Amino acid sequence: MAEGDPTHRTTAQKLGARPDERVEAAGDVGPGLRIELKDALGRGLVRSGPLDGAVVLVESLEEAQEMLVRYRARLRDSGWLWLVTRKRGHENYLNQMLIVPYAKKVGMIDNKTCSIDDERSGIRFVVPRALRGRNGDI
Repeated sequence: MAEGDPTHRTTAQKLGARPDERVEAAGDVGPGLRIELKDALGRGLVRSGPLDGAVVLVESLEEAQEMLVRYRARLRDSGWLWLVTRKRGHENYLNQMLIVPYAKKVGMIDNKTCSIDDERSGIRFVVPRALRGRNGDI
């Protein structure tokens, strides 16, 4: 397979984690993902302060709304937030499209989805370029 073949990328690479970024992971984001993130970042995960990115498990619409507000306040305008949900068939399945209207209310849009593992998938939210810098970048 070619070197750029996406099937050879780790989940952390698919999520867009880059060396030296400040990234937080919260909740049961899947076996091994925290390790993959640390490897991709070349550093440990953070628990406070400004963020370049976050990967967060949510199991209800209310929790998703809360995490959008909480993490948007800490994300750099160029940052990303992956909300991880259980896949269809799981008792805590959450339709990711229900989250999108709430993201727009906090000034974020969805722009990518990704399978995390057999039980989880993620949806990425970012600040649209047109809105970057309006609230000041932290």
